[in-house]
Amino acid sequence: MKVKSMWMAAMMAALATGAAAAPATDGAAPGEWTMDLGAAKALAAETDRPLLLNFTGSDWCGWCRMMERQVFSQEAWQTYAKDHLILVWIDFPRDKSLVPEAFVERNAQLMKEFEVGGFPTYFLLDPDGQTRLGQAGASREATPQSFIATLEDLLLASDKSVAALKAAMTDA
Repeated sequence: MKVKSMWMAAMMAALATGAAAAPATDGAAPGEWTMDLGAAKALAAETDRPLLLNFTGSDWCGWCRMMERQVFSQEAWQTYAKDHLILVWIDFPRDKSLVPEAFVERNAQLMKEFEVGGFPTYFLLDPDGQTRLGQAGASREATPQSFIATLEDLLLASDKSVAALKAAMTDA
């Protein structure tokens, strides 16, 4: 019990010092992590923004925590995400209270569907919520700019972008 109390105190201190807030469990907003995949897909379709799925072990995965610290908690990332992405948090924590029961089975199914072999794993989906545009992982040298560049490369290689480029070339 004492260890759990100390862990909770550390989490509260991290939140007080500016670490990311817990992801939403109901609804979605651009640039904010949510566990509500249905709401995120609806918002992605409505706003024509891609979805970024973050398969994480939020309370135990060192690489996940490093990406939070080096990328996701930074202003440059937050600004980009708010303007360009719908963010979905798919968590596999050791502390089971961090994920509502309603999402536990769904998360396991998504992990199997996407064949996630390690954490963190990021999938970029088209605004249709189905088409996979690509996959990314963590890097020791990751910055908001480098991770954004990775996502932008995935977007540029998408069928939609290639079709738009072909159309622009034939119109010229």
